[in-house]
Amino acid sequence: MGNDCGQIDNKAVGKRIRKIRERNGLTQEEMAEILSVNPNAVRAYERGEYGVSKEVMTRIRNHFRVTVDYLLFGAGEDLDCLLLQVRNAREEDKMKLMMHLLFYFVREKEQCFLLDAQEGDIARLMKEMFDNV
Repeated sequence: MGNDCGQIDNKAVGKRIRKIRERNGLTQEEMAEILSVNPNAVRAYERGEYGVSKEVMTRIRNHFRVTVDYLLFGAGEDLDCLLLQVRNAREEDKMKLMMHLLFYFVREKEQCFLLDAQEGDIARLMKEMFDNV
């Protein structure tokens, strides 16, 4: 009976590396250049054929601003991926995201907050702004 406790799943790590690469719109060749490895190494990492060295892991962490916990174990995957997408998005896409979030909180969540007169005016102005977008 084998004990997998403490073992790193290279296939799962490879899937996360691929997800990072694809979310950043990179080819395997471009990823290889960033990581200072051969494109065949990137393909092998993504297929889980062998593990990532500490040096490559550090390059991934520093360049893409992900945690080693995420890379190795998927810890905090949803929030980390969302933040990664925002950090690496074009400026106009960041503005669209901010507008959608504001719209969500003004239109969808206003019933969650007790609005005094001034906040009500702000909410009304925000709604008018979104109606014109």
